[in-house]
Amino acid sequence: MNGVIINCDTVVGENCIINTGAIIEHECMIGDNCHVAPGVVISGGVHVGENSHIGTGASVIQGINIGKHVLIGAGSVVVKNIHDGAKVFGVPAKEQK
Repeated sequence: MNGVIINCDTVVGENCIINTGAIIEHECMIGDNCHVAPGVVISGGVHVGENSHIGTGASVIQGINIGKHVLIGAGSVVVKNIHDGAKVFGVPAKEQK
């Protein structure tokens, strides 16, 4: 989409949406069927598992691993690894059950 920045050595899987104004820094891996919503910032070296959604305006610090089938709420700040199937929200992002 418009205004997206994807930096060097990043791989984006098949059937992904990288939405308006999103920034994906260097050496990231975005799995198949992911949605990176508008205004998301993903720092370098982040891995996002397949079928995951990163909500509008969320930020992910460098080196984080995000599992498969994860939902990250809008505006969240991810500072820890997230396991498969988790739903996280807030600043810092915490799992919601």
